[in-house]
Amino acid sequence: MNRATYWSLYQGHLIWMVSIINIGIGFLIPNFDVLAKSISHVALEAPIYSVTHRAADILIGISMCVFSIGIYASSKYRFSSGALTIMLLGFSMISAGIWTLESPLHLLYNLSIFMILIPVCVALEFKGRLSSNRFEELSIILSLIHVFMFWLIYAGFIPSSYNGLIQRMWAIPTMGWFGYAAVVIINNKHRIIINSSKDISQSKA
Repeated sequence: MNRATYWSLYQGHLIWMVSIINIGIGFLIPNFDVLAKSISHVALEAPIYSVTHRAADILIGISMCVFSIGIYASSKYRFSSGALTIMLLGFSMISAGIWTLESPLHLLYNLSIFMILIPVCVALEFKGRLSSNRFEELSIILSLIHVFMFWLIYAGFIPSSYNGLIQRMWAIPTMGWFGYAAVVIINNKHRIIINSSKDISQSKA
């Protein structure tokens, strides 16, 4: 793994770290109904909260785009569905920081729906190449959670009074997955390099 690929994957930890700000900022806003209002509603509040939230969205989106480049560089395929879906989600997050809920360009007309495919696409691309079977299992489970959540949303089964709370809880595994993926893929690359070095040394001996 070259240095550029390593850092493009490693910086993916920014996604979950900055997401903590977005998930928690609503709790700091006076009279803001965290249980009912979504994370995106923060952009409609006072400038100190709105600017912080929107800047965080843009930073998360950029980090996702860079992470997708690392996924593509680590993939053995010329076409990487994992990299593509992560890039699209990154674009949607950047747009969420530029436009508010009042614009259809917020999340680029629900382009964020591609988050459903991200975990399973990455798991399939690296299937048999990672030392962690748990990563594959958790990635598939997360994709199923995404499908279930979108179904609940479009079916209208989520009470409006708890919409914000449920979204924030959903965001935790969604954004946390990127950090987990970065650790698993980087560690796997290091393991391959170490094993290759040992094989070369043994063959010379």
